[in-house]
Amino acid sequence: MKNIYSCLLILTFFSSCNNDLDTVKEGAATTIGHRTISETLPLNTSNPYDYVGQLHDELFESYYASGNLPTSVSGIANRVEAIANENTQFNAIKSSTYHAVSSERLQYILDHKSTYLTDVITASSMTAKAKLSLSTFINSLVVVFDTETNCDVLYQFVADYETEIIDDSLLSVKDKQIMLTTTSIARHSAYLAKKKPKRNTDPDWTILIVNVVAAADGAEFGKAEAITLALAAGIATN
Repeated sequence: MKNIYSCLLILTFFSSCNNDLDTVKEGAATTIGHRTISETLPLNTSNPYDYVGQLHDELFESYYASGNLPTSVSGIANRVEAIANENTQFNAIKSSTYHAVSSERLQYILDHKSTYLTDVITASSMTAKAKLSLSTFINSLVVVFDTETNCDVLYQFVADYETEIIDDSLLSVKDKQIMLTTTSIARHSAYLAKKKPKRNTDPDWTILIVNVVAAADGAEFGKAEAITLALAAGIATN
């Protein structure tokens, strides 16, 4: 299941988003670092969890700038948690029941890469409709990422799917939370992997699909978990 992306930048987060998808579009002029929302791509303010993908990217950059990078599974898990806990925006969305990335979970992911997507979708609390939809999207994204050189087309592919999710009245609030959190991380990661030139010091752009599947895995518990598990899984599989 080798295929997908990630390497990123972007910065920060508007304000904590609740699960009510009708309260989404605040802060359209908010500054994100030195950028603003008007600088569109890969932002998608229609997605109430857009800041999740932005924060994932920021922590990715912070991780690789931290020096003396660990090579063990436990070292990666611990460094990701340490980097995340130093970020004020991450702490703002971290719940009191937050599940830290464990080396056992990371090792499981590494040992089951070929079945990880199926495992996550099967175990998810999403409805059957949402499970089928998200699984199909992730598999389709792999194909689009591998065959499409235009990052704007790649962005639109994800953004169009996000519109479908938001407009689908048959999906539950929990469905949308998991799906839109996952697509936010996928959109930012995939877009910037295509858009940003690779530096010699950067990790390989091509990271396993595991990165996005881990976002869905973590999103089962919350937004913070989606960020750290996706980040740790992407780094570990690189």
